Amino acid sequence: MFRFSIIIPNYNEEKYISRCLESIFNQTINKKKYEVIVIDDGSTDNSTEIIKKYNVKLLYSNRLGTGGARNKGLEIAKGEYIILLDGDDYLYKNDVLERLDKELNNEDIVFVKYKQVLGNQEQLIEENKDYTLGEQIYKSCYFCCTLKCFKKQLTEGVRYRDRSYHEDIAFTLELMCKANSFLYFDDIMYIYYKEENTSTVDNYNVRKALDFTIQTLEYLYLADKYKDKKEFIIKRIEQSKYESKVSKLIDWVKNDRSYTYKEFLDK
Repeated sequence: MFRFSIIIPNYNEEKYISRCLESIFNQTINKKKYEVIVIDDGSTDNSTEIIKKYNVKLLYSNRLGTGGARNKGLEIAKGEYIILLDGDDYLYKNDVLERLDKELNNEDIVFVKYKQVLGNQEQLIEENKDYTLGEQIYKSCYFCCTLKCFKKQLTEGVRYRDRSYHEDIAFTLELMCKANSFLYFDDIMYIYYKEENTSTVDNYNVRKALDFTIQTLEYLYLADKYKDKKEFIIKRIEQSKYESKVSKLIDWVKNDRSYTYKEFLDK
């Protein structure tokens, strides 16, 4: 078994995939301690030919989206811990995996931090290291899988939605519900990079807003399934005012009243 499985979905990342993979294979940690799984999700550029030059497990999917592609990687991963990167991300320093390996003491989830680079804007993204695991469930500002690495065994029976925006919301919450221990890794793990300030938040539409609503409504199912975390999940539901988001979605469709990402998520 490997210590880490690094899973990377790729879709037309010809420009950046080498930088991502170089940042991994230049790590100081023993190469036998990790595996790299790349899932090409129907690229039409030269990125797969670049990927084949590296010692990776290359899988293929057909436009399943980031979550669906990651599912394929999870199915074959042999590592004790899962690390998720996108094709245009890259590890921050060449000893970050070695340092993480030394700090781990069998924790279920690791909270990491990353530097977000959107065009010429930079921001450090991190969770509050003073929160308990329960508090992370309902107080977390950045509720996404990219701020965490986690034990592979936690993913048994848990998968992303295929072809979905906001695909990691319910996935991340269920992993946190299953977890009993966590580590706060107080170092920058990687660079989250986008050439321009574009993402799911731009060109927001009904499909994206509906996917968000469906994902977050699954919190009710998880609150019923994980009784020991129910109190924290209910708090997150209550403070996020999901009823207002459903009302906004109905208003959007009924009255052709479009919302930006920020407007839709505002409480």
